[in-house]
Amino acid sequence: MKYQNYIFKSIILLFFFGSCQKEESTIVGNLGYQITNSNITYNSKNIQLIGANTFHVFGAGSADMNSWNLDIAREFIGNVQETPLTGNPIQDNNGKYIYSLQNIVDENRKQNKISWICAFGWDGNSSTLFTGKSPGSTFWWVDYKTKLRSWAIQFKDQNDVWIEVWNEPYRYDRADGYTDAIWLQNMNELTAIIRETGNKNIVVIPCAEQGQDENVLINKGSLFLVGKSNILFDIHAYEKWLLDSPTNINNRLNALNQSNLPIIFGETAPMNAGVLMNPSPFLNVLYERGISICAWVWKKDESDQDALMTRDGLPNNINNNNWGTTFKNLAIKTRNPKP
Repeated sequence: MKYQNYIFKSIILLFFFGSCQKEESTIVGNLGYQITNSNITYNSKNIQLIGANTFHVFGAGSADMNSWNLDIAREFIGNVQETPLTGNPIQDNNGKYIYSLQNIVDENRKQNKISWICAFGWDGNSSTLFTGKSPGSTFWWVDYKTKLRSWAIQFKDQNDVWIEVWNEPYRYDRADGYTDAIWLQNMNELTAIIRETGNKNIVVIPCAEQGQDENVLINKGSLFLVGKSNILFDIHAYEKWLLDSPTNINNRLNALNQSNLPIIFGETAPMNAGVLMNPSPFLNVLYERGISICAWVWKKDESDQDALMTRDGLPNNINNNNWGTTFKNLAIKTRNPKP
C-alpha cells in the first residue's frame, strides 16, 4: 500500500512540475515586444512608444536620448552593402567610418532603447537611396535580400531589435507602374526571408507612395497578415497627413483600426518637399489615441529645419514651428497606451 501511495504521489508531483514547466514556458514565450491584435505590447501589456530616427551607424551611443524620454532609435542604415554585422567600426568606400549593427544595438540596449534597423540606402550614395524605388526593379535587389537574411540571423534571438524591410518604397505619385499587388508580392518575399531564418521578432512593413499611403493597408493589409505574426506597418506622416484636418486624420485612423491593422508612424517632421508644416495637431491626435511615433530626425544642426536639436543640444526651434520643443514636450509625457 505504501508503495502504491509512493507511486501515486510521484505521479502527482510529476504532473505538478510538468504543469509548472509548461506554464512557465508559456509565460516566457510572451515576454518582450510583440504585436497582439493591433497593439504593440511588452510582456503582454499594451504600450505606446515615442522615438526618433537616428544616425548611430556613424557614432553608436544613445545616452543623450534619455533626457527626452525616447523609447526607440530608428536606425538609418544608408550603406547596407558595407555596414558590418559585428566588430569594430570600418571605413567605407566613401571614406566614412560606420559602426557595426551589433555595436549599435548593444549601445541602445544599455539605454533601454528599442533598435529599429531600417535599410535606407544600398552603398552610401544618394543615387542608391531606397526611397521612391520599386524594390524588385533595383540592381541590388538580389544582393540586398542576402544582406537582409544575414540581419535576420544575427538578431533572431534579440527581441528588442526590429527590422524594417525597406524604407519608403515606390514613387509618391505611383508613376513607376506601382500596384498594390506589387507591394503585396515584394513585402511577402522580404518577410519570408526573415521568417525562414527563425527570426520571430517584430518585422516592420512600409506603406506605398514613399511611406505615406495607408490605402494599400486598407486594400491589402488584412490579406498580408494571413498566416503571419509580429507584423507592424510603418506609415510616414508628411504632406499627405500633416496638411490634412484633425477630423480627416481621425477618420483615416478609424479605417485602419476597423481593419485591426497594427501601425506605427515611423517618420514625421515639419519640412519634407519644401512646404513648412505644423505637426502639432497630428501629434496630439496620435497621442490621445495611444499610437506610437518616431520623429525625423535626432540630429544637432539648427540649419536643418527637421533636426530636433541645435549644435548645443537644445531643442531646435528655428524656422520650423518650434519642432524641437514640440516633439520634446510630447516625448516627456506619460505614455498613453490603448486600454
